[in-house]
Amino acid sequence: MRPQVLRTLGQGDYLCQIKDSHDKTTLTVRVVFIHRNGFRRRRLVTSLLDPSLFPPSELARLYHMRWDIETFYRDFKHTLRATSWHCHTPTSFHQELLVHMIALCLIRTAMLEASRLANVSVGQLSFARALTETRLFLKFLLSTTEVLLWSSIYAAFVQCCSQHRVQFKPDRHFPRDRQQYRRKSRGLEQRHRGRKRKAALLQSSALETFNKPQTLKDSKNRVFLLS
Repeated sequence: MRPQVLRTLGQGDYLCQIKDSHDKTTLTVRVVFIHRNGFRRRRLVTSLLDPSLFPPSELARLYHMRWDIETFYRDFKHTLRATSWHCHTPTSFHQELLVHMIALCLIRTAMLEASRLANVSVGQLSFARALTETRLFLKFLLSTTEVLLWSSIYAAFVQCCSQHRVQFKPDRHFPRDRQQYRRKSRGLEQRHRGRKRKAALLQSSALETFNKPQTLKDSKNRVFLLS
């Protein structure tokens, strides 16, 4: 799209007008081009139009904070294994879903307190390790009847969560070959059934078959080497 530029707010920062081709409505948006350490620039389209309240650096920070939504789905589906359920009725599914969400909120709350304790970002803490510490925390919590010990057990739980780090690369960059991605998504990189193999592969396979010693089994399942 090449939207109409209404006003320039700064370097790589514009107020643009987007028109809908169906109902001919117009929408005023802000387009910001963000450069990160010499890598390919990113184009952000937002409705936050005030450049004094939301400078481009703040928009980049908000964009990377939004990525936690995607990591939430990954942690919920794969780490918590919320893709397989044990329920058989809608009521039991609702109860099981609530238990997963309660456990997830407990882990994320502990990770937030652990990040403040270690003075690091939440993205640098391991969710999988925090899940293991949560299981130990619930085990210790249910094994004691002293209510006064619950706060100390939770403090130790948060302390353990702050020690588990992951490899954090905020400026990492992956070269993107869109044609290669398309071929991989369509399964074109795999060899189709019935396709003829290359002549070199056919020659090597025939040579291996020729050099391979031939054997023969009798009725008593004894193997004989044929000269």
